[in-house]
Amino acid sequence: MTYTNLIYCDEWKSWRDSDVPETFNPTTCLLDKHLGTQNENKIGLIVDSESHTYSDLLAMTCRVSNGLKSLGLRPGERLLMFGTNSVEYIATWLGAIRAGIIPIVVSDLYKSDNLLYFINDTASVALFIDEEQVYKLQNINHKITSDLSTVIIRGDNMLKGDLCSDSFQTIKFTILIADKTQVFDPVLRHRNDISYMFYSGGTTGQAKGITHLTHDFIIVPERHGEFWQYNDKDIVHATSKAYFTHGLWPGILIPLYWGATSVISRNSPDSENIFKIIERERVTKLITVPTVIKSLITWAEEGNKIPKMNSISLVVSASEKMPPEVFEKFDYLFGLEILDSIGSSEVTYEWIANRPKDFKRGSLGKPVFGVSIKLIDDNGDEITKPNISGECWVKSQTACFFYWRKYDKSRETFIGSWTRTGDTLFFDEDGFFWFSGRSDDVFKVRGLWVSPIEVEGAITEHKSVLEAAVIPSDNIEGLTVPKAFVVVRQGQKADENLITELKKLVRKIGGYKIPEEIVFVDDLPRTTLMKIDRRTLRELNK
Repeated sequence: MTYTNLIYCDEWKSWRDSDVPETFNPTTCLLDKHLGTQNENKIGLIVDSESHTYSDLLAMTCRVSNGLKSLGLRPGERLLMFGTNSVEYIATWLGAIRAGIIPIVVSDLYKSDNLLYFINDTASVALFIDEEQVYKLQNINHKITSDLSTVIIRGDNMLKGDLCSDSFQTIKFTILIADKTQVFDPVLRHRNDISYMFYSGGTTGQAKGITHLTHDFIIVPERHGEFWQYNDKDIVHATSKAYFTHGLWPGILIPLYWGATSVISRNSPDSENIFKIIERERVTKLITVPTVIKSLITWAEEGNKIPKMNSISLVVSASEKMPPEVFEKFDYLFGLEILDSIGSSEVTYEWIANRPKDFKRGSLGKPVFGVSIKLIDDNGDEITKPNISGECWVKSQTACFFYWRKYDKSRETFIGSWTRTGDTLFFDEDGFFWFSGRSDDVFKVRGLWVSPIEVEGAITEHKSVLEAAVIPSDNIEGLTVPKAFVVVRQGQKADENLITELKKLVRKIGGYKIPEEIVFVDDLPRTTLMKIDRRTLRELNK
């Protein structure tokens, strides 16, 4: 058996992406197509118990499109979105798309200087911002050098402070859509036109603008809808916010495409809130990340009441590797299997994943329908044998067109039809892929490669450890050695005995991988994507 036959399932081999019209508007695939069907008056979006039917959501989307047009925004211009989950946020994103305007989503966790960078880098003509974030704009409004002309503010309270500027006007969202008609003829876009943008989390440097094309709105829902069996009976909750691809696509856009119900929240994704949502809305698909998974387990282990979870048929996790015990505990506590996966904003969503009828606990799974995978070794050769790590390259129609104004980085990342992910993986004898680490995180000790992920996995096997992060550090002799930052579970002792036990665990995978120093911390720094921020740890360690 060739490795190609090993890693691609028979369904993958027979899969063919749907035909994409040469021109169309994505919102017609998400909203208009449900008019005149049984889904027209069905709940399409729930935001913190506030329900919106498909027809209501379309009406608000059209009102936003009319509002943006009345402000003078034209197709192809850019709208930066700096907020979090709300019906206004979703309607503005969709309204921009319907009007041919390019929405650009960034996390509202970023600071003022970051916001200034995004405004200037994108040359956005308009900004959507939550009133809670207005103070960040106040800090930098005199430094804006782009063509920003309009700031749309979500919130009904009076603005705090002065936002007056000679270069842009401010308007509340409620005023934007007031007296606007509920009909707007969608602007047709070519399937290969840029239709929306994300920004990366910036874990390895300055955040990069990720450009995506119109055809995503058919290809992505068709692929993943079939892969994870979405249907119009589903009630889907993604714990990540809509400014993450892991929140926007599986949590909102794919459900809307299939006539399902999307459930989102403005609240933080803590355990209590998530359990309330699951029980109240009878969630069928939970899309989440390891940080949340671990918090749900901790909540249950602390003796809190666990709500009924029998409505859930699918739990998908992505973002970071989890130790085997997490999968076991989640199954034991909740009777649910976690289907791990890996993806990126550059390729729109997941490219390797487990699914209910084809999974291996702890692995990343196999290639998603329509996505091709290859692993490349240090010599630039393709790996064709199991259990050999290499950088993962992905080929997909849904890959990023290019990084916005980052031409050198674009050339480094997008090689012909392939996208370099920076993730090192290997596949086993059954064709399932496993995570080794990030190519920019691995380091050499005594001439041998060390993967932080592997060392962290050994450390977190200890029952007293909640999380760990490993980075390279220089010892007193100037040699590179592993250094570990460890968060212990509540009620556990962080002492020399624990350090000794942790080093023994690491010794099992290689003596040269043992951290020379283990530092106990209250928590680990995280990126805006909630991944462990090893770059910050490396900088703090200098």
